[in-house]
Amino acid sequence: MSGGRRPPCPYDKIASTYENSCRQLIKIVDGFLSQTTEINDRITENFINGIILILDTMHFFEENGTGDPVVSTFVSHNEHWTESSLTGLNILLNLLAHSNVLFCGIASVRIHSLLHSRPLNGREEAAYLLSNVNRIFSSFVQNEDCEHFAYLLPLMKTIIDKSYEILQMNVHIPNMPLYKATSTALDDFLRYCSSSDSQEWQMFIQRHIEPLAEHYRSMSIRPFHMNMKIWWNNCHEMMMIGIHKRHRQISEEKLKFQVKLDFLELDRS
Repeated sequence: MSGGRRPPCPYDKIASTYENSCRQLIKIVDGFLSQTTEINDRITENFINGIILILDTMHFFEENGTGDPVVSTFVSHNEHWTESSLTGLNILLNLLAHSNVLFCGIASVRIHSLLHSRPLNGREEAAYLLSNVNRIFSSFVQNEDCEHFAYLLPLMKTIIDKSYEILQMNVHIPNMPLYKATSTALDDFLRYCSSSDSQEWQMFIQRHIEPLAEHYRSMSIRPFHMNMKIWWNNCHEMMMIGIHKRHRQISEEKLKFQVKLDFLELDRS
């Protein structure tokens, strides 16, 4: 039938239901991780296998523009973050901070894919990413954890490359070596952050990055977490109401049963 409308496919509804379920689960997981700073206790290998599978399922395929085969990228179908993509990013940032270097690597690959698939949407978004990755990077520098550097240093370079101009790094941190196209740029940046020159970098983060990042959190991150808190509170309230109704029903049934026993006793006597 040429020109006719395609009849509705039952699989479309199934796919839509599955996608909505994935979105809800991603938000629940993000809320679960955001309630504590001790994420190592909450993230296990089974947790990783489950949530990464879901995040990968939410990807779509697009050409990378180089003639290579299609690659999977974790982005929304528009240029800006959707609620699901942003909560998914927050989950990946939590995995990136994990002490297990394998979890860090899994998250790093996916964040790289995201950064190479779309432009940063302004200074605040760039500052939010830089603030989070720098905090994770600094914690591993203090612990002299060299294994994580293999994933974190290239990720820092990608963020800096994409935000160098909009964050005016050439003005604020002219001595920062990571933007320079040299074979030793990553090692130079590591020394730059851990040497006496790191004061320049730390002042840049504190004065210029953190205020922008904090505003982004207040406008884009905390509303999600507040909505999840309201959702959990509603769930708890409904659970308590259900428990109360169940207890009341049990008490009423016990009372009815007791009345019937008393009536039988009177009838026998």
